[in-house]
Amino acid sequence: MQRGNNQPVSGQPQMQKMMMIQFIFMFAGLGLIFIIGDPAIRNPIGNAMNIVFMPLLGFNHSSPILTLMLTGIILGLISSIPRYFFTDWIKMGKVQSVSRAYQKAMREAMKSGDRARQQKLQKMSMQRQMDQAAMSMNTMKPLFVTEVFFFLIFIWLYVFILSLHYQYVSVPWDMNLNIVTTKLYVMPFWMGLYTLGNLAVGYFVTMVMKYIDFTYKIRKLEEEEAQSI
Repeated sequence: MQRGNNQPVSGQPQMQKMMMIQFIFMFAGLGLIFIIGDPAIRNPIGNAMNIVFMPLLGFNHSSPILTLMLTGIILGLISSIPRYFFTDWIKMGKVQSVSRAYQKAMREAMKSGDRARQQKLQKMSMQRQMDQAAMSMNTMKPLFVTEVFFFLIFIWLYVFILSLHYQYVSVPWDMNLNIVTTKLYVMPFWMGLYTLGNLAVGYFVTMVMKYIDFTYKIRKLEEEEAQSI
């Protein structure tokens, strides 16, 4: 009984850290929305960033689609590389396997009406949540460093789009598409294009790095086993 009573207490610091990290990211997101919504703050920051990003990515407003894609690709690289090295992929696999097994067991217990098993599984839920919180914290740590750069380049990109003299581009399905007013699902087309490039590159880079890293580790284990025989 004492062990069961102490378990939630031991998990409180970890859960509090996770809640604090989520609060920081939420506060930072609200700050970004406030800055973007206030031209008096947004425009000076964006114009100052023009000194660096206009020659590298802006192309003097001549190729906005290329600017959006390159910006998404660069941010995808910047965010995915440190996040990969801060992620314990072995532990993530174990946590995901435990979570799937737990959900399956809970569904079976609820379906069969086994109250005793449901209560036992609910007691095990705290440890599962603690493992997930620890894994999420390690994954989110590198985002603190990249978040500042992300905010600056996004503010610059927002000002860049608003300062376009001609907001129409040609795409395969529309020869005169307004990248500011046209919606891609729930967001403007320019933002959706940037997000697509960001996610696609981030996912691709993560998969490539995982393949190379795990291939190296497997070969190393095989060599160690061969030497021990």
